[in-house]
Amino acid sequence: MAGNGMERALKLAAVTGMRCTLGPALVAQSRRHPQRHNLAMAALGELIFDKLPLVPGRDSLLPMLARGAAGAWVAQQVMEEDGGEPNPWAVPLGAAVAMGVAAAAPKIRRTLGWTTGMPQFVLGMIEDYLALRVGTEAVGMSMDDVTGVARGVVEDARALLPEGMPSMPQMPWSGSGSGSGQPQSAGAGSM
Repeated sequence: MAGNGMERALKLAAVTGMRCTLGPALVAQSRRHPQRHNLAMAALGELIFDKLPLVPGRDSLLPMLARGAAGAWVAQQVMEEDGGEPNPWAVPLGAAVAMGVAAAAPKIRRTLGWTTGMPQFVLGMIEDYLALRVGTEAVGMSMDDVTGVARGVVEDARALLPEGMPSMPQMPWSGSGSGSGQPQSAGAGSM
């Protein structure tokens, strides 16, 4: 695991501010928590769902509170894992960082869109990549590890479809098209 416990806790709280379920999913995956698969499914769904224009802003009350609670949980889990002397500031700082990032990130995204002319969808994918990069570093996972987890989640979701329903589209790593069975690109949003 990279960095000391408080540094990792705050990095993961910031990731949680960007994507509410990503910080908890990364912590659960790194700790082999029994709910890691469900959290990974939620995180992957959030990475996709976040790009839809009908999604409410994360800087409104309920999403902000959810991010604060998730940021506090992530900080607590990391500090417990660290095993050092407990830091009484870790949990409230985790909540504050997650909520602060949740408030700031949309404003930064809008400003970047206005100044660069980049579409919000593209900026959202860049934000996904940043969150994944910071989060994987904090828990000691590689981007390839995350791709493998995402692959498993998508395959499991595909298996849940009832017979006779239209199938989910083939994913780039399913062997269709690229011939190698590997992802065609490793960026955020391509999972």
